[in-house]
Amino acid sequence: MATRSEAARVRSFQRLSLFQRVQHIVMLVTFLLLALTGLPLRFPDVSWMGGVYAALGGLVVARTIHRSAAVLMVADGAVHLGYLGWLLVQHRFRVLEAWPMIPTVKDARDWWDTSLYYFGIRRTLPDYDRFNFREKFDYFAVFWGLPVMMLSGLILWFPVFFGNMLPDMAIPMSYIAHSDEAILAISAIVVWHFYNVHYNPDKFPMSWVWLTGRISEEEIAREHPLEHERILAAEREQDRGDRGDRGAALITEPTKAG
Repeated sequence: MATRSEAARVRSFQRLSLFQRVQHIVMLVTFLLLALTGLPLRFPDVSWMGGVYAALGGLVVARTIHRSAAVLMVADGAVHLGYLGWLLVQHRFRVLEAWPMIPTVKDARDWWDTSLYYFGIRRTLPDYDRFNFREKFDYFAVFWGLPVMMLSGLILWFPVFFGNMLPDMAIPMSYIAHSDEAILAISAIVVWHFYNVHYNPDKFPMSWVWLTGRISEEEIAREHPLEHERILAAEREQDRGDRGDRGAALITEPTKAG
């Protein structure tokens, strides 16, 4: 017979829906394509990066890939905004229920308590909910990064059109904003996101949630204990309801038979 800990390792819960995973995969693929085709322009003095364009078929092909990936990423962002609107309607405009990624006062407290833990002042980590402050930071990084990249990228894509309407500084400012935000985004993904999601010793070599959409009970109990407790409480309530239904059936069954 399996022990309680063994059962916890085997059991899993749905964390991401198929639609959410598709949105994430589109964002991942487009981000990688944009980074691959954009970095050689940002660092033209690095000789080996010229090999990237050569492998892709030249500057014209790389530029086409870059712009196509940008359009697809913006479309993915638009779909996500529509999805957020649908969630808001589905939850009858209860904002925190519809959008659990919104930062709260608890996230600020969790950040402070986590800092105290890593400084050795606090003995335990705080109990995180469905999304912790790190995950919310990751999420909102896209919201402030994508508009900057989209607007500056459009100006660089159509310099004559926008140059006739905007001040002379618009194009050089767009280049600086586009390239610097790209470096910031790549650094955040490689250093922050990849470590928290994949390279963390508790997850290495990779978390499979982004592909399967499921999280093990052991992992959810460790990383999202408040959500885990809600799931267990709902199951206990369901069990009590099922037992009550069975009891009622046993009481009424002889009457039906008679």
